[in-house]
Amino acid sequence: MDRPFLVGEKIYLRPFDMDDIQGDYIQWINDHEITRFLDSPFPRTKEDLENYVRGILKDPHYVFFAVIEQKTNKHVGNAKIGPIDWIHRRTNFGRMLSRECWGKGYGSEVIKLMIQYSFEQLNLNRIIEHNVIDNLAAIKSNEKAGLDVEGTIKEYVYAHGKYCDVVIVGLTRSRYEEKKRQGFFKPSKG
Repeated sequence: MDRPFLVGEKIYLRPFDMDDIQGDYIQWINDHEITRFLDSPFPRTKEDLENYVRGILKDPHYVFFAVIEQKTNKHVGNAKIGPIDWIHRRTNFGRMLSRECWGKGYGSEVIKLMIQYSFEQLNLNRIIEHNVIDNLAAIKSNEKAGLDVEGTIKEYVYAHGKYCDVVIVGLTRSRYEEKKRQGFFKPSKG
């Protein structure tokens, strides 16, 4: 493994490097199927991507990871925690995986690692994400990772030519501790 920071069963998270842009990341960000549920589904140049990553990497309100498949040691996606509100101890998160990794449980594993890191290392009190209601795979993956469905916001985003509802998934520290006592979250390896 190359600089593992958080280690799961099938994947691990390591610090994102600018060199990771040279690989498949530029293709993922310009693949409509991969980005159709992201906040910014616009085509990006390599320069756009470099500027975005540089900004995230130097911002103390974000943590940015490369997702690495253990068996191949291949960069297969990215994961982001942030922006982090250090006063209210809460954050959002996101992840992007290459198409070849869909349906393998990698997304849930990434989220579980980020949840544990957010509560146990960053000492946050809440983690949350908004999923477009049509993004059933993400909602299912988030629930599998231990997040609770907390509600729906009507017509919150414009996607696919229409205003769409979003499903709010999240977890508080107290719910995390409760699920941990029940054995849902196991100690991380990294």
